[in-house]
Amino acid sequence: MKMLLRNVISVLGSSLVGVGVGLCVTTGLGADALGVLWEGLAKHLPITVGQASLLVTCTCLIIVALIDKKELGLATLLNPIATSIFTDLMIKYVAIQSGMPVKLVHVVVGISFIGIGSGIAAATNAGKEGYIALSFALSKRLTVDLAKVRMGLDMICFVTGMVLGGQFMVGPIIGVLLIGPLLKMTSQYCGKKIQPLLS
Repeated sequence: MKMLLRNVISVLGSSLVGVGVGLCVTTGLGADALGVLWEGLAKHLPITVGQASLLVTCTCLIIVALIDKKELGLATLLNPIATSIFTDLMIKYVAIQSGMPVKLVHVVVGISFIGIGSGIAAATNAGKEGYIALSFALSKRLTVDLAKVRMGLDMICFVTGMVLGGQFMVGPIIGVLLIGPLLKMTSQYCGKKIQPLLS
């Protein structure tokens, strides 16, 4: 029962990530740095952006499996599904036609949802989605602050994506600055609140 609850909470966190990504996409200002990398890869490989996303996720999972298998679990498979469903729902049903200031507010809110949702999902220890798992695994292996590792990974993805021809947008820049710290703070806070209930 407790493992089921872990996975449910983790999927809810990933659903919030999907809401955040979808909200950012609807503004036309972009979401997180991974999107820029996916776009850049799709321009140089015979694959779609969606397939590039899968390629990056699989690469992250292989690295995590070599570094720290404890970061992987059932939610590693469930969370990307929840994220993609809610991303698509937001894109389909939400339209933001307002001016730039309102769009920027929506991007900040969306990026915040990505960081907070990722932190909630990670705090359950039910298994982390590939990129998040990589952030945690590298943080432990290198003994470097989680927020700094995530910010560093986001910067690498953003720069690589730009070099490969990904579109420059403001969303990923905000993402580089916000997601790492929010992921760390939320996972620590929720870990303290959730773990006593699930142990």
